[in-house]
Amino acid sequence: MRSLLLTFVLLLTAVWVPAYAQQALPGVTAGVQYDIIEAGQPYQSLPPGMVEVAEIFAYTCPHCAHFAPMLDTWAKQLPAHAKLVFVPGVFDRDDPWSRAFFAAQASKSLTVLHPRLFAAIHETGDLPRNADTAQIIAFASKVQGVNAAAFKAAMLNNASLLPKLKAAYEFAARSEVQGTPSIIVAGRYRIRGDSYEGLLANTLAVVNALAPRRAAPAKLSATPAVKPAAKPATAAPAKPRS
Repeated sequence: MRSLLLTFVLLLTAVWVPAYAQQALPGVTAGVQYDIIEAGQPYQSLPPGMVEVAEIFAYTCPHCAHFAPMLDTWAKQLPAHAKLVFVPGVFDRDDPWSRAFFAAQASKSLTVLHPRLFAAIHETGDLPRNADTAQIIAFASKVQGVNAAAFKAAMLNNASLLPKLKAAYEFAARSEVQGTPSIIVAGRYRIRGDSYEGLLANTLAVVNALAPRRAAPAKLSATPAVKPAAKPATAAPAKPRS
């Protein structure tokens, strides 16, 4: 498992934001289930009320390869207010594996290619850990469901890739991530765990603690009983004159 914070020459400038007050989360404890990231921000912008669950991973990491199917199964139980996003660990601007992730995303091949890249390195041996861009392109072109031309074009498109690589690098840097896999919730909570199962359980506990609070039902105000309207008085019938 490689350290994420290696020198990244062209992507070195990190975005620093003012620290803000952190509120205690109900049912979980800082230092036990999570660590607070003082200057944390989410990786992506989500609609109000949505909670980002960001996994920082590396295709070459054997722990990430083992964790990936567990995470995929676990993600199906996420509540409606949470969204899982993947963030590749960026080691340098020419790291072919993080470029492959964003190229797969851009070519709409991520669902198919994401598990296949893990398998190619750690199971089948179709790709070495030090594979270069050309080798990854050649492999991806043979995977059914991948638009080979679109994937290759995206892998070589620096104008599109460099901002994405920079954003992923800065997210890991400000989240103080030291290795993969790591999970960051809402950009503010770095999840702890001494096992894969523990990591996932703690993540779900923090996600649940961040669930939007339901507004208390409005109290019904007492209203005075409405009295029935009085019947209009009717004149007595006139007596016939004698």
